[in-house]
Amino acid sequence: MLHLTWWQALALLVGAAAAIVGGRYLGRWMHRGLYRLSLLTHTPKDDRIVLRLTGPMEALAAVIVWEIAISVVFLPVDVLDAAQTAGRIGLLVAIAWAALRTIDTVIDARFSGHMITRVALPIAKRAAKAVVALLVAVMMLGALGFAIGPVIVALAVIGIAAAIAARGALENVFGAFAILSDHSVQEGDFVRLESGVSGTIEAIGMYSTRIRTADQSLVIIPNRRLADAQIETQRRPTRAHAAVPPPASITYPGGPS
Repeated sequence: MLHLTWWQALALLVGAAAAIVGGRYLGRWMHRGLYRLSLLTHTPKDDRIVLRLTGPMEALAAVIVWEIAISVVFLPVDVLDAAQTAGRIGLLVAIAWAALRTIDTVIDARFSGHMITRVALPIAKRAAKAVVALLVAVMMLGALGFAIGPVIVALAVIGIAAAIAARGALENVFGAFAILSDHSVQEGDFVRLESGVSGTIEAIGMYSTRIRTADQSLVIIPNRRLADAQIETQRRPTRAHAAVPPPASITYPGGPS
């Protein structure tokens, strides 16, 4: 139980209010300066990353104001320790927030032109964000005084169990990678499988592929099975552009006048 006098409690409330309000304005000022620095670089990717860091910068500024506020007020040791712990947790939240925003921007900018983007990007984002969230959660527990070792062991066990349980889903995801990266089939192709199913591929999703048969039935096949199946493919022909004759008013050298 924290032992506070009335003026110490009031000082903490004032410090919290100052952190919220001051962090908002100081964060915007810091963000504006960082954005101006990013404009000096030669790549627009830096600008896009900085533009998405408004909220994290405000959270970081709020932590700075909070640390300044608690340092100028005389507080008991236990209260000061609790206030500093709150500041460390706020700092971790700001860093995690910035990391999550950066992950979205960097992955979109780096891999948006690849053929397997539709399958790869959602998985890459979720995996990266899950890693960041776990790391921050462990660090928060450490800041609160909990033993981190048992937590890491528990997370490792849970991760292994989840990977085993999701083996089928992961096989379908890797099947989608194999189908799209190998360029064996694509949406719009007419295919005939060794199982007798034939039709036009409507969509290749993350976990399954939809095939529309001649009688307009929809067949959904897991990607892991489609990747291992023997497929006869008829690629949809591409239309050639019709030649456009030049206007009659244009006369080419050596041509009729």
